[in-house]
Amino acid sequence: MKRILLIFSIILFAAQMAQATHIVGGEFEILHIEGDRYLFRQIQYFDEVNGNPQAKDFQILASVFRKRDDVFVRSVQMNLQSEQYVPYTNPSCTNDQLITNRLQYAAEVMLDPALFSDPQGYYLVWERCCRNGVINNIIQPDQTGQTFYIEFPPIRKNGEEFRNSSPQLFPPLSDYACVNRFYYVDFRGYDPDGDSLVYSLTTPLNSSEFSPLPVPSPAPHPSVNWITGINNDFQIPGNPTLNVDEKGFLTVTPTQEGLFVFSVKCEEYREGVKIGEVLRDFQLFVIDCPDPGNPPEIQVKVPGKEIFTAEIDTIKLKADDLKCFDFKIKDKDGSETITMRANPVNFEANLQSILSTEIGYLNDPDDTLGVQVCLPDCPYLQNEPFIIDVIASDNTCPQPLMDTIRLIVLVEPPPNKPPKFTLPTEKEISASFTEGTLIDMSFAAEDQDLDSLLLYVEGDGFELADYGIEIDTLLFESGKLNFQMKWNTDCQVYPFGLKNEFKLKFYVEDADLCGMDNRDSITLNITVDLPDNNEPVVLIDNEHINKELTLRIEDEVEFDVSAFDGDPTDELQLNAVGIGFDLKEVGIVFENQTGSSNIQTDLQWKINCGDVNLAERDVYEIMVMVEDADKCKIANADTVVLTLNILPPINTAPVILVDGNVLTDMVYVDAGKLLKMEVSGYDQENDLISMRMQNKNIADALGVMFEDKSGDGQLYSPFSWQTDCSLLGKDYMDSVYVFQIILDDHKCLVPQSDTLDMQVTVRDTYYEYDFIPPNVFTPNEGDTINQTYYIPDLPGNNCVRQFEGIIIYNRWGKEVFSSIERDFHWSGEDQPSGVYYYRIAYTGQSVKGTVTILR
Repeated sequence: MKRILLIFSIILFAAQMAQATHIVGGEFEILHIEGDRYLFRQIQYFDEVNGNPQAKDFQILASVFRKRDDVFVRSVQMNLQSEQYVPYTNPSCTNDQLITNRLQYAAEVMLDPALFSDPQGYYLVWERCCRNGVINNIIQPDQTGQTFYIEFPPIRKNGEEFRNSSPQLFPPLSDYACVNRFYYVDFRGYDPDGDSLVYSLTTPLNSSEFSPLPVPSPAPHPSVNWITGINNDFQIPGNPTLNVDEKGFLTVTPTQEGLFVFSVKCEEYREGVKIGEVLRDFQLFVIDCPDPGNPPEIQVKVPGKEIFTAEIDTIKLKADDLKCFDFKIKDKDGSETITMRANPVNFEANLQSILSTEIGYLNDPDDTLGVQVCLPDCPYLQNEPFIIDVIASDNTCPQPLMDTIRLIVLVEPPPNKPPKFTLPTEKEISASFTEGTLIDMSFAAEDQDLDSLLLYVEGDGFELADYGIEIDTLLFESGKLNFQMKWNTDCQVYPFGLKNEFKLKFYVEDADLCGMDNRDSITLNITVDLPDNNEPVVLIDNEHINKELTLRIEDEVEFDVSAFDGDPTDELQLNAVGIGFDLKEVGIVFENQTGSSNIQTDLQWKINCGDVNLAERDVYEIMVMVEDADKCKIANADTVVLTLNILPPINTAPVILVDGNVLTDMVYVDAGKLLKMEVSGYDQENDLISMRMQNKNIADALGVMFEDKSGDGQLYSPFSWQTDCSLLGKDYMDSVYVFQIILDDHKCLVPQSDTLDMQVTVRDTYYEYDFIPPNVFTPNEGDTINQTYYIPDLPGNNCVRQFEGIIIYNRWGKEVFSSIERDFHWSGEDQPSGVYYYRIAYTGQSVKGTVTILR
């Protein structure tokens, strides 16, 4: 009974899962922790109104695939870590039809560099069904799932560590929207690495199959099916429709009620190169809201003016001008809470501190809220206007109504005289120094305002310490800075062989009140002249040319490899590498050499079939290189390329011989006779050969004795067959038997074979039975000649006729002699001279005649 209940509970749970329509949206996040350890996170938004509570997963199993070929790499199991309801922007605007729970799953994972270093990167996938059944812009939403998807780069690039965290913490949509009312939300994430993020709309992904938990599948993934009139560029009915700008600001003015799914793609760029992307699905709930009333109205009075206005031109303020703007805010509806914000437009800063009041209350339509915005003496931007939007918002549901005044202000900073280099006096200096010189240069700078001076030194494409550049401060006081550059150009200490031309930038900046960029600069272009160096030369068989040869498998070659250098003290390194293959793996013997002036070694290759695979590679290019290690370690190298085209080996087919000859004729054997032959196999190249009889089980049943053999070059195997009459055909006719013997050589790539169809005719022995036996004998006493009657050439037995015996009668028909022996002898003893009658009997035939006794 327990077993039945268990099965029923499983079926019930599966049915509930299949009917679960709970997915609002979500996305993946990947965060680098340290080393090769990463935090994998999935954010899932769960519909608490329309969703089935039993559809909440306590863990998920996502799959990682390689982008290059969509091959599965590994699984990542993430456990449920937290649940949190998504709050409304204004708690008083709560709608009981929109309650969203934020589920967060996570796991720390060690990524193996051997698996995660493919240049094209990877993607993580998890699939779940189903979406809300009340979604209005896709077909069959209750049978449509979501594929959660993120792309991420390798953890190693060009052998170096490549660390990256994906975009993080996208804010969810916390409010519903209203028909024919402008809706806006900041949908941006942020990137922990400072990578650039670009946003765009994309069609949401469906799951690969209609089941509660599909197995995560590789790309491509199916998209949801839009209803008629909806597409990627028109995901929500609106005027204008849904849009997201490149910075992630989402806007729409919906034109009908409903629940609408959409998807935003966030692409991640580093130094202009795309390194990842994440898809973020979500839903927008649109209702027909009550009349929102009137937005607040904001006016401003600029410094030095008496009139409030809703629009102003660019304001120019001098350093000593007052910088406070007066604002008044009214609302025709009354009973409104007004929130003030100051948003920077063309710069980044937190501006709330410039507002005298952030929140106020208007009791009735005639009330006025006064707010002052005071700008600092130091401008936010240097030498150009900065823009600030001053925004007044009411507490309308679901989103506030707003009015904005844009301030465009050009502020003159407090007076400041820029610093100046006084030593050296040139702005750009170019100089050359012999390697090994200790460079010593002095610098001085002054500031007439006696501001503290700050020094910055930059190397163009290099770090100062890597090349021995030191900066020593000699004098640091108000308005003065003296320093010295010391540079050791010894190439045995620093790698001038890698770089000997340098561009240095020296900046001096004053610490003025506003931190404005008033820097002065000097540029140094320095060349370190390196000592002369002869380049090494590499030779193959005493020739400085690229060589190309055609060889065959089983060939054996040897090349003389040498190198020399005109500088006798330079150390040479002579190496050889296979281009796209390893020399040792294919059996090439080459020992790298070091030495000075002249060095020599050999490159040898016995081309074995097991070492090469011509189907994958039949051209082997070997780069032979020599590099000298001169004083400054200048990378002087010489190379020659040895190209070896490999062909299959030459192979002659083996030969089958019978008794030492090629068998071309039929072999005949009389039934009952033993057929014996010597079968041999021979291979001209002494290859491994094997000789076998095809259908040997049939030959064994016939009594044929033949042993399959293998060996090098030459084989022998006797063929023996004891025949009998059962091998003949009907009515003892001749029968032909064919024995196929196959001889294979096992030469790699080009195996050959020989086949012998040995035809053996088994026939009955032929005898002439129409014979004339002797007809007289003389058993006389006194001589020994012709004493008995016998037949010396009596025909033999075969399968048709077998000798049965002889009977001799006298003329009265009385039997006087009989025998069943073929070599009978009748002496005629006790019988008178005269004519006698005989009958010689064979199977199925008899011979009759007379014999006369003469005495």
